[in-house]
Amino acid sequence: MDTRSFQDQVADMWRTRPVRLPKEGHIAGVCSGIGARYGVDPVLIRVVFVASALFGGGGLVLYLAAWLMFPRHGDQVSSLESLVGRGASSDSTTKVVVLLVALAIAAGAIGPVGAGSGGSGFIGTLLLLGGWWLLYQRRPEPPVLPAPEGTSFPTQAAFPQPPVTNAYCSPWGAHTGAWHMQAGPAATTTPSGEATPPAQATDATEVVNTTPASGTDTPASGTDATAPTETTERKTSPMPDLRKDTDRKDTDVPLPGVDELSPHRSAPPAWDPLGVAPFAWDLPEPAPKHEPAIVTNRRSRLTTTVLGLAVIAAAVTGALGAAADLAWVTPARVGAVALAVVGLGLLIGAFLHRGHGLLVVTGPLLGFVVLASIAGPVDTSNWGDRTWAPTSTDQLESEYSFQFGAMTLDLRGLELTEDRTVQVDGRFGSVEVLLPENLDVRADCTVGPGEIRGCPAPGIDGGADGVDDGPVLDLNANMEFGSLEVRRG
Repeated sequence: MDTRSFQDQVADMWRTRPVRLPKEGHIAGVCSGIGARYGVDPVLIRVVFVASALFGGGGLVLYLAAWLMFPRHGDQVSSLESLVGRGASSDSTTKVVVLLVALAIAAGAIGPVGAGSGGSGFIGTLLLLGGWWLLYQRRPEPPVLPAPEGTSFPTQAAFPQPPVTNAYCSPWGAHTGAWHMQAGPAATTTPSGEATPPAQATDATEVVNTTPASGTDTPASGTDATAPTETTERKTSPMPDLRKDTDRKDTDVPLPGVDELSPHRSAPPAWDPLGVAPFAWDLPEPAPKHEPAIVTNRRSRLTTTVLGLAVIAAAVTGALGAAADLAWVTPARVGAVALAVVGLGLLIGAFLHRGHGLLVVTGPLLGFVVLASIAGPVDTSNWGDRTWAPTSTDQLESEYSFQFGAMTLDLRGLELTEDRTVQVDGRFGSVEVLLPENLDVRADCTVGPGEIRGCPAPGIDGGADGVDDGPVLDLNANMEFGSLEVRRG
């Protein structure tokens, strides 16, 4: 459990905010950077931004803001910070100014404070910010990104961080994978004032004569017990010193090179060009060659499981609607239920890095839901062949419609006593309207893909006896797809 205060967590969330990865993204690399920072599929991030941009505009506003405030991978600061002089950025000043203008227009027109949004933009913005907070709680520690192209080691922080003194440290302070500059062993100074180079563990050592010169007192003589009368120095040398020393006794000092050639040494001498050290030839046995294990990728069952649940949910919804005769259970809503299950599976798969096969189903299913919503509910009671034959004004209805099939409106036996208007609508099929021989009719016929036959010319058509002072029938016939025919007799 995080014991830090809310202000500290918000500050750390902003400090470790994502970086933009334009080479892995489609526009500015914002979604790719968010996915890399929090371990989420960038496709899901893009879907969330697009959906929020369409419903309220909050996604567009936040995307432009992230474009300005998230630094590009390899830059010191973000584009907005570079504009105010806080560091260097690869984005030009003109580009930053254009983005600021676009952000102002989006925020004022379709953003959270835009007119006509009905509050949906503001709510969408809050939901996106809340989702960012949840992603940070899921992974507070950012990952280590690879070095930018053109550099052999990370010369700067992969994510924004407070100023540090070591340019090769991890992006977030002490880290196991950080680059550190390690200081070598310091040089030492002998009592005579001469500086010696740093010592090396594998170099040969030279033993310098430690016998005091004649005429000097030793520490045991008591003349000066504290004065340094003899000095033992160990300094590095590329090879043993074989020079003859007349002041050195063989019984007191080991012969030069004996220590290097001793079989009891645990390491070979630093300088052995002829390979005379016997233990240097004791090479280890070669390790047995191990064949790399064949890793088989286990096929994820997330896709098939989610598709099965979507089919079951759609079937249960349709069955309940048919059993209870629920008017709201339409094909569009049944498809929306299945789409919601698939969307939930995509959300889970984004965190588990599974379920990419669901994207193949999402597109067609989304298209079906949109088309079914546009077409509206289908009234099956108006399917098939339908015929109406009113004979009086009271029986004549003001509107006749059908969904699919063949429709016939027979008005040949109609005795019209007053002016009336009749609307005839059909979607798929054929419509036939039969008129009396002497009825005055003002007809308006329209059809989509299809044909019109026998419709009277614009104006009043009096029939066989011409136009008289009798009642007039206004006929408005509309066919979406099919054929429309109007004739007398």
